[in-house]
Amino acid sequence: MPKKRTIDNRLGPLHRRWLAICFAILFMSGLLWLGFHYFVTVKTDFGEGPHPLQQWWLKLHGLAAMATLVIIGSLLPGHVRKAWQHHQNRLSGGTMVAWATTLTLTGYALYYFGSEMSRPIISATHWVMGIAALPLLIAHIISGRRTRQRQMDKP
Repeated sequence: MPKKRTIDNRLGPLHRRWLAICFAILFMSGLLWLGFHYFVTVKTDFGEGPHPLQQWWLKLHGLAAMATLVIIGSLLPGHVRKAWQHHQNRLSGGTMVAWATTLTLTGYALYYFGSEMSRPIISATHWVMGIAALPLLIAHIISGRRTRQRQMDKP
């Protein structure tokens, strides 16, 4: 039986840095919007209203989402395809792709399709999945490092 080839599927330093920057801005702007939307209000002549920064967190979140989609798209032909072909981290990687796809679709739906009835459900789905994306990403990175270490330890 032929020996299984060890592959190095780590992202390059520049790719890793851009992913970290875009994801950090995306994650933090989403949390800030969520916090301002539900917990921070200002008094106006007409009662309590949204804080002016709330709309800016949402705009930053949209910009970061577009940049993150570019980064994710750049992972598909190399990182994702290579790992899938070598049967590496399929569970965590497949989960990450499905998670990103669902977040993209729910974000799109909030912007273009959210009716008064569906908006609360789509919104809750989007922000719960968005918060869960960070631990999932960390788990995927740890899984990849363990897989690589196991490959390197094999004789």
